[in-house]
Amino acid sequence: MIELKVLKRDTKDSNDYLRSHGLIPAVMYGPGFDNISISVNDGEFRKVYREAGTSNVIHTIGDIKGEMIIVQDMDVHVVSGDILSIDFKVVNKGETTEITVPIKLVGESLAVKNNIGLLNFSHEEVVIETIPSKIPDHIEVDISELNGLGDNIKLSDIKFQEGVKCIDDIEITVVSIISPQEEKTEDDNIDIEPELVNQKGGEKEDSLDKKDE
Repeated sequence: MIELKVLKRDTKDSNDYLRSHGLIPAVMYGPGFDNISISVNDGEFRKVYREAGTSNVIHTIGDIKGEMIIVQDMDVHVVSGDILSIDFKVVNKGETTEITVPIKLVGESLAVKNNIGLLNFSHEEVVIETIPSKIPDHIEVDISELNGLGDNIKLSDIKFQEGVKCIDDIEITVVSIISPQEEKTEDDNIDIEPELVNQKGGEKEDSLDKKDE
């Protein structure tokens, strides 16, 4: 069981004040649950996040005990790695909830092994709906059947476990075999833009490691 100590937060305390005391401002919300302003210890949260990510249930202790939450969103400073705020979604046992889980590629593609083409992993996560006890750590996609140029796997090709429903468009291509020329063309079309200082959902584990206590 993954546990995290949460503290009720006085909204009069500024975010800068909380961060100066090693705390991250956060909020808990969910169906049938009144929004509650909380804070969590920065170091403790980072350790929990490495284990839970965004797809595992966290059990609350501290001022608010016995709730099940998942990390719904984070605001992370892209330069310093400081976690500026966190949104926790409260989930109820036995009730379905939407959650984003990562996709993990398994197996070996003969097209890649034989230098026929390159692997284009274009959709690295998927939105599913399920009950908390059936939330998977990840969704596995076997690429061993990708043997030639143009071969691809869509969400519709993935067999989800019983009780797990795909919410994303099932026609989305998860992974495909492309020629090196296609990859070069795609890279050439990418617009280079300056990174934002604050952005939702922009957290990276490398950034989180920078500020670990």
